[in-house]
Amino acid sequence: MKFLITSFFILHILILNAQIERADSIKAAEYSVKNLSANTKYSDFGTTYMGKDKIVFSSSRKTSGISNKKWKDNDQPFLDLYIGNVSESGEVKNVKPFSTDVNSKYHDAFVAFSPDLKEVYFTSNNYLNGKLKSENLKIFKATVAPNGEWRDFVSLPFNSDDYDTGQPMLSDDGKKLYFVSNMPGTLGDTDIFVVDVNKGHYGKPINLGSTINSISKEYTPYVDGDIIYFSSNRKGGKGGLDIYMTKLDGSLPKPINLGEPMNSKGDDFSFIIDNVKLKGYFSSNRARGEGDDDIYSFVQKTTIPICDQIITGVVKDKLTRLAVPNAFVSLVDANGNRLRRVETKFDGAFYFSLDCATTYTLEVNKEGYFDVATKLNTSSVNGFKNDETLIIEEKEFFTRNGKEILNVENIRFELNKSTIKKESKRALEKVLRLMKKYPKMEIEFGAHTDARAGDAYNLNLSESRAEETVEYLISQGLDFMRITGKGFGEKELLNKCANSVKCTDSEHRVNKRTEFIVIKKE
Repeated sequence: MKFLITSFFILHILILNAQIERADSIKAAEYSVKNLSANTKYSDFGTTYMGKDKIVFSSSRKTSGISNKKWKDNDQPFLDLYIGNVSESGEVKNVKPFSTDVNSKYHDAFVAFSPDLKEVYFTSNNYLNGKLKSENLKIFKATVAPNGEWRDFVSLPFNSDDYDTGQPMLSDDGKKLYFVSNMPGTLGDTDIFVVDVNKGHYGKPINLGSTINSISKEYTPYVDGDIIYFSSNRKGGKGGLDIYMTKLDGSLPKPINLGEPMNSKGDDFSFIIDNVKLKGYFSSNRARGEGDDDIYSFVQKTTIPICDQIITGVVKDKLTRLAVPNAFVSLVDANGNRLRRVETKFDGAFYFSLDCATTYTLEVNKEGYFDVATKLNTSSVNGFKNDETLIIEEKEFFTRNGKEILNVENIRFELNKSTIKKESKRALEKVLRLMKKYPKMEIEFGAHTDARAGDAYNLNLSESRAEETVEYLISQGLDFMRITGKGFGEKELLNKCANSVKCTDSEHRVNKRTEFIVIKKE
């Protein structure tokens, strides 16, 4: 027993080391960076998108109408929020104070907007109703009135006078709020937490765990699909705070450092990105900047190595436009290798996980249908949900033993009866369509059984089923002169499974079939 435990422990260590080596081998994307002309000699940092064409950021710059009271720690004015327009070149134009409704006479920084832009979360000193109660940072929420005025300021329920909360960031759907805190349960100096948001109600804050947080400081979370970007001053970085990325699900044992030029010997933080344009912003106090902290724009030049997407789709019949069940959909790479293969259910749906910026082929195969192959080129947008409808065309005829047969699913009957099951009405509709398409065609319907009952019983049952099927088609408008029916019982078996021969159930099922044989076509 002791040997087994030791062996298991050694195996666990080897697997963990292999995962860490894999994480170390993953390199970040390539970036180009540029200092913004909108920066000042004061602190400018902490950008957030407001929609796709504006950004809001924090600054201690002096502006008319904003309090110029200075903070004792750096002899600069208290931080306020500013807004500017995003230009195609990445510059931020027409910078002005964000809102006197939000800006207070103390620190205001790091904002997050709800998807509909009707709510804003922001970090501020413990300041409400005009009074500074303590120097702890807290997250506040405000709503926007129809006239644009920000009102209904509230302190979030997990704030406390005993610790800091700040740097809020909302998921794209607005259902999760990420933030930084040194609250109880923190692994290091400050950690990243997440809380569920549901119509103004908040769940319990959850620490994102040791694959993201460390014994050091973690700052400025930004979530893009299933990837989180954040800053940390953990060991192994380029300088002070470095920007990292990893999977939110913890599948990577070690976050990936974005490297140079995104990171420097200074503090690099507050990463955001427009994942369609592959452009974004971050903040840094690196050398040769305009001031204390500066805002930098960047362009992502290559695809990030942990970028992924999904595809959800459905297979449909070309003629009926109905979903096709039991079709096989394969995901094939650019070299022709089949990566995965799934079978559609009753709703014709399929699903695959994909890599970004990759070429695939989707292949569809189903008996009785022509094969289909469709190219799929994924974008560089992490978390993008591709949607694809694959149309396949059913074959009209096939040949067996020299006979031309309508390509129609087996007609199914109630057990030991000639009553046609409801699900076979769709197959019989196809028979009627083909008879209408080929107005001179004449057919013979044949009903066959396996050999598991008596010969006479099987023959009578098949003859009854043939008669029932022919009568049904005639009742639906088919000319009785164009169709005949015959029951064969077990006379024309397709395999060895005759009387007294031991066969599996699936082997017997091969012989339980129906056929519409073409007697005359033209």
